[in-house]
Amino acid sequence: MKIAIVGGGPRGLSALERIIEWSRDEQVVQITMFDPYGPGGKVWRTDQSTSLLMNSVASHVTLFTDETLSTAGPVAKGPNLFEWIKQEAPTFIRKINSENTVFFIEECEKLGPNDHCSRALYGLYQQWFYEYVQTRMTEQTSVKFFKDTVRAVRSDGELFQVYTRAVETTADKVVLALGHQENDLTGEMKDLAAYASEHRLYYSSPKNAADAHLEAVKKQKPLLVRGLGLAFFDYLTLLTGDRGGTYSEKSGKLIYHPSGREPKIIAGARRGIPYHARGLNQKGYGEEYRPRFLKEKSLNRFKRKQNLSAEQFFFLLKKEVEFAYYSTLLKEQYPTIDISKFTDDFVRTKGDETVLQKFGIKEEEWWDWSFLEQPKQAIKKMESFKKFLRDYLLWDVEAAKKGNVFGPFAAALDSLKDLRDEVRFMLDHDLFTADETKEWLWDWFTPLNAFLSIGPPLERIAELEALIEAGIVIILPGEMQIEMRNGKFITYSKDDPENEYAAHFLIEARLPHTENQLSLNPLVQQLLKDGLGTIHHLTLASGDSYPTGALLVEKRNSQMIGADKKVVDGLFCYGVPTEGFHWLTAATSRPGTDPWNLREADRIAETIFK
Repeated sequence: MKIAIVGGGPRGLSALERIIEWSRDEQVVQITMFDPYGPGGKVWRTDQSTSLLMNSVASHVTLFTDETLSTAGPVAKGPNLFEWIKQEAPTFIRKINSENTVFFIEECEKLGPNDHCSRALYGLYQQWFYEYVQTRMTEQTSVKFFKDTVRAVRSDGELFQVYTRAVETTADKVVLALGHQENDLTGEMKDLAAYASEHRLYYSSPKNAADAHLEAVKKQKPLLVRGLGLAFFDYLTLLTGDRGGTYSEKSGKLIYHPSGREPKIIAGARRGIPYHARGLNQKGYGEEYRPRFLKEKSLNRFKRKQNLSAEQFFFLLKKEVEFAYYSTLLKEQYPTIDISKFTDDFVRTKGDETVLQKFGIKEEEWWDWSFLEQPKQAIKKMESFKKFLRDYLLWDVEAAKKGNVFGPFAAALDSLKDLRDEVRFMLDHDLFTADETKEWLWDWFTPLNAFLSIGPPLERIAELEALIEAGIVIILPGEMQIEMRNGKFITYSKDDPENEYAAHFLIEARLPHTENQLSLNPLVQQLLKDGLGTIHHLTLASGDSYPTGALLVEKRNSQMIGADKKVVDGLFCYGVPTEGFHWLTAATSRPGTDPWNLREADRIAETIFK
């Protein structure tokens, strides 16, 4: 059997590993992998800035299955990222002898299990993993890796033909693990790019910050940055510390010392508030928040009776977050309260305020969803936004420092990560209507979840506060507006339209949305044109068809569905290109938690060999 895997990042490598583990009873298996950047792929390439950090702590990242795997495949345990760093990494790093060998060796020596390592170091883990899984192959199995871009996959009904500029090969099965892709610009972004070209301005469309040409951004000149999420913090790092700026600590607070090479950064977003800091990790192997309202038996009952609306589901999910908060708060602030009695009452009443009153929890310590969704509402009339934001960021850092087990706020936000499979259960079993899926999941919960639980390491928030104090960064109060006037980009906040800023430089600080219909990837374009793939649509109650941008696949095993709505037997796709059909596909695999990515890879391998 011949198998092609397109994409050499974490999902492509996981597919490779699962295929190898499933292939032991086959006579001959020939695997061919393709990625122009080699094992690890583009996002995790080892020649990027070593200042860019992973968003997950090292002990919470793995490419190996373990005893929690719930699918049918063989378990093949191995070191997680932190274990690899402390065991195999130094020898491997010295062997490959990269230009950053000294840095990587020092990083391995300094890193603790709850630290965030460089993305480049995770790329080295993936390179090692690729070599390691080959030691798991039988004599009948082989793998080749081509550093090339697959431009087309075609089918004659029996075999697939895989084309790059230099290679043409045939395959019985093809697995697409394509990751994030840049899109053709439309609407406002297309207008901004055209305006930049006409007036010799700098415009950077959504992309990985490591791929942006930031050398064109001039020192001490105004730079507009739209977006306050993860990409924003990457750009801050590249435009400040990587340009020679340094930090020192005074009385427990960071102070930024400019190099003089930084631009003047004016940043904003719709909400006007940066993503929350990640709580200091205190969770060990497989340690997760255990649901009280959305237990497995409850979800299965909802599935049988089809009697839970999206509004009701997310009400219960909110109560899970609140319970994570209050149960931790009691341990911290109310040690005399009987937690078991509080738990019984809280679960029975679904967190009614009378329970909080009964147990004497101070009203100023009550969980407030309205504040979390729109923090700016807490600004006092006579208070400036800058003062509010400074106090808010300092509070956020201190709350994160308490940790995701012992800190009430951090524990609550971290519970959202542990509740992802409950959300996926509802989506995978079609328990939301199409309208609910769009309005509740994609339009409301997904951006809120990102804001609350997919933030940067806490040190990045502390650095942002220091950059604001140093006058390097200005954050707009909210509803950032971008206009094109007088040969420049103009920005202001809807909340403060009198204060305008003009610049020759504008960055869209976010990754591209999954919109395969606009993808610049020639393979995706070809698959859609030839009908081997199609875009997933939601049919709304109004009769309108809403394109999610995802490639449509079979839920059971990730086989692609063609334009004729039939399964394309043997052609698989999983991960980021299916975002919109699946949910949170870019998350890393965490040991001891039966991670979604590894389950999907295992189902693909099972389908190939069944």
